[in-house]
Amino acid sequence: MMKALTRFAGILVIFGISATAGLAPAKSQETIKLRLGSGHPAKVLEANIVTTKWYVPELIKRVKEKTGKTLEVQQFHGGTVAKLKEVFEATRDGLLDIGSWYTVFEPTNAFLQTFNFYLPFNSPDPKLVTKATQKTFDKFPQLASVFEEKHNQKLLSISCVGNYGLGTSFAWKNFSDLKGHKLAGAGANLNWIKGATPVSSNLNEAYNAIQTGVYEGYIIFPGSWYGFKLHEVGKYFTKTDFGAMAIHAMTINLNKWKKLDKDVQNILIEMGKEFSNKVAEECVNFGIKGEAKLKSGGVTISQITPEAKAEWCEAVKEFPNKMAQDANNRGLPGSEVMRYYITTIENMGYKFPCKYEIE
Repeated sequence: MMKALTRFAGILVIFGISATAGLAPAKSQETIKLRLGSGHPAKVLEANIVTTKWYVPELIKRVKEKTGKTLEVQQFHGGTVAKLKEVFEATRDGLLDIGSWYTVFEPTNAFLQTFNFYLPFNSPDPKLVTKATQKTFDKFPQLASVFEEKHNQKLLSISCVGNYGLGTSFAWKNFSDLKGHKLAGAGANLNWIKGATPVSSNLNEAYNAIQTGVYEGYIIFPGSWYGFKLHEVGKYFTKTDFGAMAIHAMTINLNKWKKLDKDVQNILIEMGKEFSNKVAEECVNFGIKGEAKLKSGGVTISQITPEAKAEWCEAVKEFPNKMAQDANNRGLPGSEVMRYYITTIENMGYKFPCKYEIE
């Protein structure tokens, strides 16, 4: 019987027909290719650090172990495919398969997803903020599903950046000391700047701007004040405890998602929450290491006084409700989301330095 089958296969080959024609290739021989990109350099922010050091290698490993398939991930950081404010659109349009971006740079498409940013003096603990944010996204599934419904991408994770402070080229102690100075921020956190003149900017241009006096400080966390070499032009860093903020999103192009087998999709979903928790851990470490590096770089680090923090919080007291009402007017559950998050993180043990009233 075997000889007959062998002769039959040989006849097929003679006539130019493969004996395996029509058979699906073994899964172990398949190669999946993904393009992942972000607008920031690979080593200066927590999410990118975790992406390059853990997420991509671990994703490749799990896909191989669990499916037998080979995964190739090309990484395009620092705006090589899409600039800082273009990653969302690049992922939507398929220039990137997986986009690593920040909700603050999408004030229209991710307005309510930026709710952390509307709560200055949020908890300084990245792990606590991540848990409270995950609970909020679970409570309001439309925060994630809207990306599939309107923007051709699926949310894989929402994660944090570290506890925001204020790096400056001048020393200050009291809230009143900020008067007459120009301070920069990105997007919604410009509303945190009171007593000083706010200037809209981003980290990619901060060094030259501070060096040339366009502005004198930037709302940032210590690791990135060092990572972007801003300590060279700003020798003061104040731990204002504006809070950790879960504003980093990772999404996958929906067309690409639908082409992936279910087992690969499951791995991506499984790793999404793990990624968020890993980033939270990196946010903690990044802050500790960042402070140490700043000290070694000759930067004076100080802690905001409770009085200055309370005074500053009172100065921005109306901002959270303003943003909640703005979301409501857009047909979004702004008040519900903001109230739920505040209650959730307070139940976890954090207390804001002033009381935010959300109508």
